[in-house]
Amino acid sequence: MTTTIPAWARALLLADRAVHSSVRLAALVRTELLLAGLSTAEREAVNAAVFSAEDTYSPGGPTFSHGLFAWEREAFATAPFPSSGRVLLGGGGGGRELTGLCALGYEVVAFEPAPALSEALIAVAAKLPRARALRGSYADLVRAVRGGGGPLGSLIGERYDAVVLGWASLSHVTDAAERASLLAALRSLAPDAPVLLSYLGPDDDGRANGRVERLRAPLRRWLSRAVGRAAAAEGEGFLPGAGFYQRYTAEEIEALAAAAGYELAMHEREPYPHALLVPSSTLG
Repeated sequence: MTTTIPAWARALLLADRAVHSSVRLAALVRTELLLAGLSTAEREAVNAAVFSAEDTYSPGGPTFSHGLFAWEREAFATAPFPSSGRVLLGGGGGGRELTGLCALGYEVVAFEPAPALSEALIAVAAKLPRARALRGSYADLVRAVRGGGGPLGSLIGERYDAVVLGWASLSHVTDAAERASLLAALRSLAPDAPVLLSYLGPDDDGRANGRVERLRAPLRRWLSRAVGRAAAAEGEGFLPGAGFYQRYTAEEIEALAAAAGYELAMHEREPYPHALLVPSSTLG
């Protein structure tokens, strides 16, 4: 005997599905309008505002209080990442990684672009004996390496035994040319140092083929023509708590590394996509 679903339950489930579809559609339209309508500088301002409003990354916040993630600890314990020495930490947030690295015995020089987070980072570093922190972006680092000085000019000429790009901070470098410049700058600044990076991988939550998601590509093309700007790249998006971001495939990370003269000593997709890069001449 087949049990019949009550009419009220069917109606409730249909209404729930409609609400969820509406929410996804609203989020999609919001994201595409922001991507099409804002310049690079305006997006950076939005990201700074987003992170200034998020206290989870600063001391006392849940993410900060978590300390180093298990995958980070494993990466720091994996050769060729050094067991000691001086680490350059980019995208240092409110100091979570800085605190964890110092606890492991490393000397750390860190920087962070978002005003509120950089203030927290600098305050955390001031309490640690082997830490220093500055306010600056990856673009500022590239500028400094190229001889342009700027807020990170003091980092030039120092030795770094390893480089860490803070949790998924590479995914906030949404311009392909800027990503290439960043990796090239790291190769120049710390030619013998391994680089640990993490990133947002492809969106695998099962909605990629949904009816709502299928609207994204045509809407993106239409908005691009309407505002007279190049369409956002595949994988670009926006989240209220994370700002603008770029998702990468594993192949894109490998190509980015190779173009800058790195090989992958480690590349893991779980539990969070991350890779350990080493200068090509030092692997094997």
